[in-house]
Amino acid sequence: MIVADYREEKSGVVDELKKLGAPIKLEHLEVGDYIIGTEICIERKTCNDLVSSIIDKRLFEQTHHIVRAYTKPILVVEGDLNWVIQYRKIGYPQIYGALAALVDMGVSVLRTSSPRETAYAVYYLYKRKSEDSGKEYLPPAKIHIVKRTESLEVIQLNLLSVLPGVSKKTAHRILMHFKTPRRFFKASPSELRAIEGLGSSRIAKIAAVLDTMYPPASRELGEQNE
Repeated sequence: MIVADYREEKSGVVDELKKLGAPIKLEHLEVGDYIIGTEICIERKTCNDLVSSIIDKRLFEQTHHIVRAYTKPILVVEGDLNWVIQYRKIGYPQIYGALAALVDMGVSVLRTSSPRETAYAVYYLYKRKSEDSGKEYLPPAKIHIVKRTESLEVIQLNLLSVLPGVSKKTAHRILMHFKTPRRFFKASPSELRAIEGLGSSRIAKIAAVLDTMYPPASRELGEQNE
């Protein structure tokens, strides 16, 4: 059984899966768009959706939830990227940089050109899984999603990404390397250079934020003059 999120009903993919004879059931899914068994979770994004999720930082938050819940997370990117980037303020470096970061997180990335092609990808993932297991349908595990303001991973990413020169992607690299924010804050400049994207200039700015006395001396003098 393929379980699809009810919002995918009008995507064209569900209709194509039915034409292929796939057993499909629509439900409200907390994470992902298609679930196969208890291991495979497929997140489908059109190229335009992908670009929007990179810009507003939703991509990594969604991926964290999927990676925690399923052992085989898959992202399907559907459509023509070349057409999308012609009118969006983003380029191939940002897009494929984000996709590379997802691969580092254990996500498989598939590219398709249309809903029909996406349906074939989902269908043959289902076929392989059903042939391997030979078992009847198992309902997907019920996943409880922690709200954004309470998500520990998101809080950790936000904690680091407020530092000068540290994007969400760099914050993810930092946490993957040091494992905890505390270890990062206690690291020496030479240890920080091991993180891709942290050069001498950014490290100096981070050190200034962490080591400068509060309030800065210039501000104290200004208050005294007032």
